[in-house]
Amino acid sequence: MGISATISFSAQDANRPSVDVIEEMRLRTWARKNYIQESQRDDLWHPVILDEMLRIDQE
Repeated sequence: MGISATISFSAQDANRPSVDVIEEMRLRTWARKNYIQESQRDDLWHPVILDEMLRIDQE
């Protein structure tokens, strides 16, 4: 069995800029290291960063 490098996709993802797996990992890592409360986030940040911070909110 090999490791899958797929990224989940939903209808909301259609509006997101395309990123490769490595770039997505980099953005998600940045989001975890630089996490801030939702009220302080900029809506203009990359959607992957916002998604990862929302995931952290739910943990």
